[in-house]
Amino acid sequence: MADEDFITRGGVAYVGIRDRWPFYLRGKYANWPLAELRVGDDEIMISSLFGKSVVTQANLVSISRFGRIPVFSDGFKFVLRDSREAVVFWAFWGPTVRGALQSRGWNVVG
Repeated sequence: MADEDFITRGGVAYVGIRDRWPFYLRGKYANWPLAELRVGDDEIMISSLFGKSVVTQANLVSISRFGRIPVFSDGFKFVLRDSREAVVFWAFWGPTVRGALQSRGWNVVG
C-alpha cells in the first residue's frame, strides 16, 4: 500500500450507469482543471463544482476504463451502489492514475 494519497486534476462527467463511449453529454460535465481525484488506501474522493463523490470498498460496484481519447485524456468510470449515475474522471495521465489506483488496492477493469 502507498504511504500518501495520490492527487491529480482533471475533468468529470456524470453519466448513466450503462452509458458507453461515445456518449452524449446530458447533465453535468466539468473540464480540466475543475475536478480533483484523490486516491487513498481506504477511499477515493472526486471533487468538482458539483460536489464530492466518495468511493469506498463498501459502496463501489466497479472502476473501469472509459472512452480513451488518445493524447487528450483517459476516462475512469466509477459505478457506486448508492448512485443512479456513474462518475467519469478524465485524466491526462491515464497510466499514472491507473497505477495509483492499483498500488492502493483498487481494481481497474479494462
